[in-house]
Amino acid sequence: ETALCSALVELLEAHPGRRVRLKAVGGGGGKGQRIVSPPEAPPSELSPEASASLQSHARSLYREVLSEVKATGVGDDKNVLLELNIEKTRHHEIQLLGNGQWCVSLGGRDCSLQMHEQKLLEYSVTEEALRAELTALGEADTSARGQVLREELTVLGRMEEEAQAFGAAVSLDSASTFECIVDGSAHYFMEVNTRIQVEHRVSELCYGLRFTNPDEASEHFEVNSLVQAMVLLAVHGERLPKPTRFA
Repeated sequence: ETALCSALVELLEAHPGRRVRLKAVGGGGGKGQRIVSPPEAPPSELSPEASASLQSHARSLYREVLSEVKATGVGDDKNVLLELNIEKTRHHEIQLLGNGQWCVSLGGRDCSLQMHEQKLLEYSVTEEALRAELTALGEADTSARGQVLREELTVLGRMEEEAQAFGAAVSLDSASTFECIVDGSAHYFMEVNTRIQVEHRVSELCYGLRFTNPDEASEHFEVNSLVQAMVLLAVHGERLPKPTRFA
């Protein structure tokens, strides 16, 4: 409990105003989690009484967490994770395709918008669409909408760069999705699904792939199906040149 309180104070000090989530390592299904609200001032500026109250509250929540996941006995896993609480959670994924030597991304998909409508409503986020919206607003625009669009464009760019770097690092040789949690201008890596997903069809509506002969620029063929691209990768693999995407 002492170590927990110390780590909690450090986290609250480093991120003033942010809430912190306690999460039991042995939990699951949303069980074994509690949220600590930030104190009125950074922990280093709290009075001794307020500091003691914060630590007492943390110990109480820690015990609640362990009790909820039934980890109070001898030998039970009593470890707890401390995480910054994400207040405005969105789930984004980046479509990837690779042959083991190269990796390309095909924009993103905002999975949060399909909540309760999964497989019926799919929404793709692309650099081209965001830039088109910004162009329509005008370069001098300072509206809230413009600020959000610029933020979205920056976050999407970072996620695509990281996704392609990941794919290249692990020699990705098929279709995959690089998934992130997005909170405002911040994003956090979540997982990679190394398979095709049914949401891929909306990405195909936004992008095609052009494979060009590296020895003769006038020779190329285009692919508009990710499943077809996977078959090509399975048959030809490393012989396929890195494609360029087109909208």
